[in-house]
Amino acid sequence: MIVFIKRLAALAVILALLAAGAAWYVRPAKPLDLSYVQPDLRGKLTAMLSTRRPEMVLTGREVNDLLKQALSARPELHPGVLVTGAAFALQDERLSADVNLLVRQRLEAGARLWFKLSWTEPYLTAVHTGTEIRGISVPLEWFRLDPLQLDLNADLPKQLRIHEVAFEGSTVRLSFNIR
Repeated sequence: MIVFIKRLAALAVILALLAAGAAWYVRPAKPLDLSYVQPDLRGKLTAMLSTRRPEMVLTGREVNDLLKQALSARPELHPGVLVTGAAFALQDERLSADVNLLVRQRLEAGARLWFKLSWTEPYLTAVHTGTEIRGISVPLEWFRLDPLQLDLNADLPKQLRIHEVAFEGSTVRLSFNIR
C-alpha cells in the first residue's frame, strides 16, 4: 500500500511539473496591448478630393490600428479566450496577428494567428486559416475563430462608398464611387 501511495505521489509531481512546463512554454514572448491610434480617414478623404483621384491607401500601421479598434470592441475571440494584446502584419491578402491571450481567466498564452482577407461590400473579412504557438501548429479542429468583419464604409461620408479593395504588400488600396 505504501508503494502505491509513493507511486501515486510521484505521478502527481510529474503531472504538476508537466503542467507548469506547458504553462511556461505557451506564455507570451513579448508584451502586447490593444491600444491604437484612430486613423485620420477624413484627412485622407480631403487629400483624395484635392488630388481628384477616387482612391486612398491605408498603410500597414493604419490597418493595424483599424483591426485593433475592431478587436477592442470584441476581445473575446472564442468562449473563454480573451485577447489582451495584438500586433497585425499584412502581406497581400494574408494577415498575421501576434496575440496575447488570457485563457479561462488564468493562463496567459502567446500565439500567432493567420487570416485570409477578402472584400465583399461593405465588409473587409478576415477568415482564420491557422494558429501557431511558438512555431507549433494548432489544428483548426482544436481552435477555429469565426470570421472577423470590419465595415470600412461605416466611417465614410454617406455620399461615398468603397467600390474596390486591393491588397498590395503591406498596404490596402481603397477605390471609391460616389452614391
